Amino acid sequence: MNDNRSASPAAVALLWLLGIFAIPLGLALWAVLSALAAANIALIAAPVAVLLDWTLSGERYPAALFVSFAVTGFGMLAALGTIAAFKAGIRCTAGGLALSARIRKGRAL
Repeated sequence: MNDNRSASPAAVALLWLLGIFAIPLGLALWAVLSALAAANIALIAAPVAVLLDWTLSGERYPAALFVSFAVTGFGMLAALGTIAAFKAGIRCTAGGLALSARIRKGRAL
């Protein structure tokens, strides 16, 4: 029985590919998810932005407030999808980390 615990060449190659492809893709996934969350926060806060614009500029355009209420509703609906996307992103990241741990231990081959 071989008690040598060093990584096999295939495991080293898989870890190298993981570093080249999976880590940048994971970072891109989380960048997109954080951009979606920021957009939803901006959509939900649209009426506050309109009221702030009215107080700072002094020009009142009532249609802007109506549109901001419509955009807020869209932001609330989009937030539900963003929550589901975050859950999928967490599952994807956890799966990738588990795969990386199995590769490092030599069990994924």
